[in-house]
Amino acid sequence: MGQVSGHPPVSAAEAAQQVALACRIIAEFGHEDLTLGHASVRGPDGRTIYIKRKGKALRHVLAQDVIPIALDEEEGYLTAGAHLETVMHTEAYRARPDVGAAIHTHPLHSIALGATDQGLALLSHDGLLFPNGVPVFDGTAGLVTSPAHARAVAQALGSGRAVLLRNHGILVVGEDIRWAVLAAITLERAARLQFVARTLGALVPIPDEVAGELSAEKYQAEFADEYWMAWSRMVNGAGAADLP
Repeated sequence: MGQVSGHPPVSAAEAAQQVALACRIIAEFGHEDLTLGHASVRGPDGRTIYIKRKGKALRHVLAQDVIPIALDEEEGYLTAGAHLETVMHTEAYRARPDVGAAIHTHPLHSIALGATDQGLALLSHDGLLFPNGVPVFDGTAGLVTSPAHARAVAQALGSGRAVLLRNHGILVVGEDIRWAVLAAITLERAARLQFVARTLGALVPIPDEVAGELSAEKYQAEFADEYWMAWSRMVNGAGAADLP
């Protein structure tokens, strides 16, 4: 099997491989919660998404554990085997044609941050991936299982990369799976860093007026390729970037 690209997939098989690999990567960075959490990718036809099915822990997901959902079907999120919160993905893709991948998980520090009134502070290069901050959806503290709530989550996300779900978890998106995984990992790292910083003293954030410029310097497309390959080697062995 060839290398699993992190760029927009050219086939359904590649989309499934990307989702499986993404799940296994984020499991290594504090995103696993029993069999909960899911990643998805927009397929090459633009109208089908490929998403992790329910019942599998993130670290155990393989390509055969990924199922297709048709965006043109209003109740596609009810497809047999789909997670209850699949509707968050479908509504995010419908609202954002630029989104090529999405991830919903329950990372500890991000949940904690979303359960406060503090908001994300730009304390390091991690926070710089979100130079305009990270909004909070507080329409419900429960599962997001209805189209109405899911559309409200997409509205809260706006044009950004991430939204904190109050007392619940996160939804992150990217132009492809590389950027969605980067957003998921980086948001949790930024939330953890903020927790540590608060125990040491008053926060001194990066000034807003330079955040955008610094973000562009730090988060370049070529770096996303490097990170994706490094993560792939990490979960599949030092000499490989393939899924079994």
